[in-house]
Amino acid sequence: MTDEIQDLFEHIGQLAIDSVPTDEWDTIKIEIKAVRSFVERTVIYSHHEKTPEPKTFGIKDKELEYDTRITPSFERLRQLMYDEAPFRGAWYTAVMTITPDGKFETEFDYEQKPAFDYEASAEEYSVDFEHFPRNEKSTPEWLKEIVQQFGLSYHEPEPLS
Repeated sequence: MTDEIQDLFEHIGQLAIDSVPTDEWDTIKIEIKAVRSFVERTVIYSHHEKTPEPKTFGIKDKELEYDTRITPSFERLRQLMYDEAPFRGAWYTAVMTITPDGKFETEFDYEQKPAFDYEASAEEYSVDFEHFPRNEKSTPEWLKEIVQQFGLSYHEPEPLS
């Protein structure tokens, strides 16, 4: 993991901590679903004893420069993580869970079609694939159909010499 990726994780986590509307929380969870320019985010907090049902809240980032807001930060994170392992492709869903001590855990789903509230079109997935090509082995079946439908090419690794 590069320093820039680590810095983005910390930046995203700090934005969430600074935005949570109460001091009484034990978990913040950020979920980002992304397909190129089609991005949905959900941010919730919970307090096991006082608010067992998670509550949604918004990230207060409007006063920040665009590139440092949460959605562009996740887009940059997606690009940087792709750059580290391009043949695997880019993740579609990211979940970051943060605790009050500032520690965080992350999960990334590279295989499952994201469960958007409003479904992305096959064309949006094809644009995403063109920007983040995968090798055939790393392409899930549902995405292979889109690759074929749009006549896209897989990104195969260079042979070792």
